[in-house]
Amino acid sequence: MIERWRPEMHTFHIPIGEATITLEDLEVRFGLPVDGLPAAYPHAIRDYRRVDYLHMLQRFTGFQPAKLTALSGASRLQLMPIRQYLVAIDAEITDDSPPEDIDRHTRLLLLLMFGSVLFPNTSGNLVSLRYHPERLDDLPGYS
Repeated sequence: MIERWRPEMHTFHIPIGEATITLEDLEVRFGLPVDGLPAAYPHAIRDYRRVDYLHMLQRFTGFQPAKLTALSGASRLQLMPIRQYLVAIDAEITDDSPPEDIDRHTRLLLLLMFGSVLFPNTSGNLVSLRYHPERLDDLPGYS
């Protein structure tokens, strides 16, 4: 199939004609849902500045980096302060913790996972705060 791929047209050239990969192909081949909510960030977030991202992070996770230098550009945060904070509060999260605390902890863990596993950048130490999940209850419905 590699020999039949035409990158300029984003299609495969096969004996019966041109073919391309569709969402239905992904759904059938990989079992990925394609009928749920789109994974997209709100339009208003496009106008956010540094301080807006920090307020959003504080509101959803309870975490505020100690140094403003932990931010790189307008929306990227270094992963090391998040890791250190999670290690520090890890003992505080128990079965008896309020659901709000567990949600905050989960959001930080997801942010860490997005930045270091799913969407790492070339520096290996920054995560975009745009990946931050606002509503955890909606996560299973995203495609």
